[in-house]
Amino acid sequence: MEAHNLNNKFWTRRHLLRAGIGGCATCAAMSLGLTSSHAATATTIDGKGYSLSFIGNQREAMMVGKRAATLDLRTLKGRSHLYGLGPLEWLGGEVTIADQRPSLTRIGPDRNLKVTESYDAGVAFFVWAQVPTWETLPVAAGINNMHDLQAFVADAGKHNGLTQAFPFLITGAAETVEFHVGNSTPDTPPGMEPALRTAVSFSLQHREATYVGFWSNQHHGVFTHADQDVHIHLQTPDNKVSGHVDAVRFGGQMQLRLPKA
Repeated sequence: MEAHNLNNKFWTRRHLLRAGIGGCATCAAMSLGLTSSHAATATTIDGKGYSLSFIGNQREAMMVGKRAATLDLRTLKGRSHLYGLGPLEWLGGEVTIADQRPSLTRIGPDRNLKVTESYDAGVAFFVWAQVPTWETLPVAAGINNMHDLQAFVADAGKHNGLTQAFPFLITGAAETVEFHVGNSTPDTPPGMEPALRTAVSFSLQHREATYVGFWSNQHHGVFTHADQDVHIHLQTPDNKVSGHVDAVRFGGQMQLRLPKA
């Protein structure tokens, strides 16, 4: 079953407004390659069984208009056990990396998804992690919205000793998932309203996918939304469908994977 374009603008507005941006954290670590002339630094968190890094800032990209590339994805190519997500520069699409396999997702002239498997792009902000080994457990029954999902992921992470920002995966065929792909250009004004007008939303039902996610209650407006502790993208096995997850209804059996210490 293919992804279906959602033409309901009320749905798009209601869900994307939840991506409103809050505060930010500032710190510096290693320098990384850029596609612009401006200096940028990434922050790294060494956790149990993983190393997590992030660069750029969601609030500044969405609200202030700092949407040029802060990172050249080619600097990450070849890193083992790599997972990551974020928007393309100028918010002109979405990037998902699942176990080193990249998805560059843009909107084509026909308003449908166009996915390229490549690292040849710049990103406005990005979060990524290297996770050698995962521990798998079932997603609890009744987890059918983002609020319940982020609480479940937080509890599972705490039980496994993950007390700071951490990556996670969810695998399986969800009953339905709603997701969007940004479609801004360098000429799109900053702010949420222009982002709402340009983003294109889709729906996918009963389709196997890997959900690449990052949890943190300390990075709202940096690499998670202002009102959420998770940021999640999906990637299908054939790598023809990918994007930023807005809402999920799991229904059937799904598996949660957490870094194994």
